[in-house]
Amino acid sequence: MGITFKLEELLQEIGITKNALAREAKIRPNTIYEMCNNTSKRIEFKTFNTVMETLIRLSGRPLTLHDVLEYIPDNESEKH
Repeated sequence: MGITFKLEELLQEIGITKNALAREAKIRPNTIYEMCNNTSKRIEFKTFNTVMETLIRLSGRPLTLHDVLEYIPDNESEKH
């Protein structure tokens, strides 16, 4: 499975809409939707940093990468 975003769950938890995050972060709404739907193929570090800073500001609490990303190793049995 690899790296997945947990952004959708975090946004629900802190009560922020995808559009509000995109507007406040000044990035394309499609970028936020792709992150929430785990359809992003890549993300620039600068963009991810902006998302993190905006989430911290809007939520009023400290956040880490673990709050937004998760690594799920591929199951060996799924490969065969």
